[in-house]
Amino acid sequence: MTIREVAAGAHANLGSFVYHFGTREAFVEELMQRWYAPLLARVNKVAAEDGRPVGRLRSAILQLVDGVDNDVFLGRILMAAADNDKFARNFLKSLARRHPLILLQLVAAAQADGALADHDPMQVLCFLFSAAALPRLIATAWQGPSLFGEPLPAALSHVARDRDRMAQRLDWAIRGLACGKP
Repeated sequence: MTIREVAAGAHANLGSFVYHFGTREAFVEELMQRWYAPLLARVNKVAAEDGRPVGRLRSAILQLVDGVDNDVFLGRILMAAADNDKFARNFLKSLARRHPLILLQLVAAAQADGALADHDPMQVLCFLFSAAALPRLIATAWQGPSLFGEPLPAALSHVARDRDRMAQRLDWAIRGLACGKP
């Protein structure tokens, strides 16, 4: 899509559009940042709440997974990045300094609090996300023509997309990482 097409679609003067954004790249970057800002704000909010770090970690992961699952924009960014789109790849690279850092800090705090085993925080975070979010990712990838017949993808989609079941998987993973506690 060209700047001219975007300006026309927004019923904006092309000159005003160029004056405000400067380049197509700046516009795309601003668009991505405006999409992401509310999601990051929700993750920051639950991360800063009172309570034990493990509870805040759980809430932050659920906020992130819910926010991503409820918004097709990230899916489009991921697809564009997989297609080697420069803007999408740069945006995804910029995320490392944002919500992953918050989540890693919460993992470390939960470990210091004795709620999670003292392992590499990135490894712990990967394990928690694999339990909570990976089934949703697989179910999404299996949409469309089925390689496995209809019953398996339908059953996986039901289990993977149900928020209560996703929260249950996350709780199981957190309990599995607990420091010798039942």
